[in-house]
Amino acid sequence: MVKIGAVQGQILRVNLSTGQISLEAVPGEVYEKYLGGRGAGAYYLYKELVPGTDPLSEDNKLIFFNGPMAGTMAPGSNKINLTFKSPLTNTYSFSLCGGHFGPELKFAGYDGLIIEGKAKEPVYLFIQNEEVVLKSAKALWGKTIPQTNEILKAELGGDHNLKVACVGPAGENLNRMACITADWYREFGRGGGGAVMGSKNLKAIVVRGTKDVNVASAPKLANYVRELYKEFKAHPKVYARRWYGTIEMLEGINKLGFWSTKNFSEGYFAPGEEMIGPKMREQVIVGDGSCYACPIACGKISEINSPKYGKVLLEGPEFETVGLLGPNCGIGDWETIIKVTQILDYNGIDTISAGAVFSFAMEAFEKGIITEKDTAGISLNFGNGEALVAMAEKMVKREGLGDLLAEGVKVASEKLGAPELAIHSKGLPPATYDPRGCKGMALTYATSPKGAHHMISPTMGAEIAGDRFADVGKAGIVRDIQMQMALVDSLGYCSTMRFVYTVDKQVDLFNLATGLNYSKQELLEVGERILNLERLFNMREGFSRKDDTLPKRFLEEAMKEGPSQGQTINLQSMLDEYYQAMGWSEDGIPKEETIKRLGLY
Repeated sequence: MVKIGAVQGQILRVNLSTGQISLEAVPGEVYEKYLGGRGAGAYYLYKELVPGTDPLSEDNKLIFFNGPMAGTMAPGSNKINLTFKSPLTNTYSFSLCGGHFGPELKFAGYDGLIIEGKAKEPVYLFIQNEEVVLKSAKALWGKTIPQTNEILKAELGGDHNLKVACVGPAGENLNRMACITADWYREFGRGGGGAVMGSKNLKAIVVRGTKDVNVASAPKLANYVRELYKEFKAHPKVYARRWYGTIEMLEGINKLGFWSTKNFSEGYFAPGEEMIGPKMREQVIVGDGSCYACPIACGKISEINSPKYGKVLLEGPEFETVGLLGPNCGIGDWETIIKVTQILDYNGIDTISAGAVFSFAMEAFEKGIITEKDTAGISLNFGNGEALVAMAEKMVKREGLGDLLAEGVKVASEKLGAPELAIHSKGLPPATYDPRGCKGMALTYATSPKGAHHMISPTMGAEIAGDRFADVGKAGIVRDIQMQMALVDSLGYCSTMRFVYTVDKQVDLFNLATGLNYSKQELLEVGERILNLERLFNMREGFSRKDDTLPKRFLEEAMKEGPSQGQTINLQSMLDEYYQAMGWSEDGIPKEETIKRLGLY
């Protein structure tokens, strides 16, 4: 194998059942064919996980993997990928986390970490360069995310450079929407990775590293980065994101009529006009937060001083959180949204999936499917902020109806006999963009290997600039952005960098850092290879075209009013076009020539 810059060339494997910790060299083909990050995670999970594995059994794996750019001087090079089989969807799943945890693992000398087995008692993993040990976490079990961070840093000498990724009570209690949280407010968010970690009796992973990441051409990379910073400084979208965070997207999405409202029954939320970026900055934002090597600092520190809830200070909430806990639950006040976000963040729960299951429960309550007998007297109507706070607390504790909601919207709706009210694909709820007002997102949600995840192929910008209501012609847009996102996720960049990072720039940065000489087409082919491998994993688990679907609400119920009024989705014709563009059969199976061309075996 040709020596590759920017990678450490090795991973840690930790078997919690036996306590064995081993060091492994990464095969050259992993870097050459999959780059790292999401691609490497797909490679290892497909290769090592037995089909039919129960996601909450000791046989499931947590595969953390950095991309080659992670930890370098390239702006936004902070994302680490986690791959696992999801307990929420039973599909292949992955989740990306920013902050500092990923780069710190690389500074410790490791590109990745594979966790397997199950500890007999609660433990945490401590990594400090060559020192890698398992320690008792009995005293940490039941602690929230902030409590766990504070206790661990004190126990390990008070070094604030320690980076902690941990689960809260939700992960311990096997809430299928539980996430793994790093840096207090950065999450491996979607798909239930926190439940997998909790099922293994692994409370936390603590990392401290002091090694270099040696790139192939540091002077040339530094010069290139200097020019990139000039572009970041001048870009208007970067300015908006730096000042308002992800909430800068709110105004446009709401005005175009595809902002999730009342369990996706509507697309415009009138109180949302008071929640746009400048209003949020004026009312609740008190500071800014940044991930490693990021010139944007889109993290916003928010604070409320509430007569009901006292002082609440946190990083966020992000746009998706605001959308799903806000208008999708009929809520338009920061007091409620920030308080519920705090409950979910402190206990380690994906706010998007939680918002979806809460909004489902609210609609079911209004339709009489759920009653006050089920809610212990809580009037769970749309717009009732106190009820939302109370139900969030019940879900954390798995108390009453909250115990059922902790299973996720698909299972909860089926057990309550109301699956038609559950908004999800493959068990994962969508983000805050209603696809009836942006048809490419319909195809994104339906074909995503992990369920309705928006960042598989965020088509909103391209569609708004064109015809967002067209069904025909969206397959090529979705496929191309899917390939680009697979590339971004495997290289180790934050997706926000795409404001400036064209694919050509990503190629230049990759080649300067690694010393390789990939063309644009060769790197995009890596993205295509990853998409096909993810598809093959799900096929092996029994998923097929029938699972590439959307809720009845999107397919048959026209948007009632607003700029997207009258829109539904003709999904089957879109799937036909997409499968053809991907080189798959009409049943969505990668053709033999596609598999051969991509070198998949």
